Amino acid sequence: MSRAVIDEGPLSPCIDQTKAEIEAYYRNAPIAAAAVVRHTQGHLLQYVVTEIEGRNLKRGRVYIRGAGAFYMKSGANCFHPKGQTTLVVPTDAVLAWAKEHPRGELDISTIRTGRVS
Repeated sequence: MSRAVIDEGPLSPCIDQTKAEIEAYYRNAPIAAAAVVRHTQGHLLQYVVTEIEGRNLKRGRVYIRGAGAFYMKSGANCFHPKGQTTLVVPTDAVLAWAKEHPRGELDISTIRTGRVS
């Protein structure tokens, strides 16, 4: 019996970013460099472009203007680490998508599901 892969639909521009890439960016980017906070709630993908406000290398935290503290290692929010607000690297593709969709967009895949029917 053959199985068909189900189409994932449109993919987010950050879909292939790894935790290692996110950590490297936020550990090394200068204060006031661009930061992108990703919100994925209710089938909505939204990027908020802001800036790095500070960091605490000893605790492994980065502070983002208007968004609070995040763990550098995972990009997770320090106060809701299992929540749907995370950091992503501000690549050209992410910044362009954020500019084109300032209020977000519905039904954009943020993970590769590999679903099979």
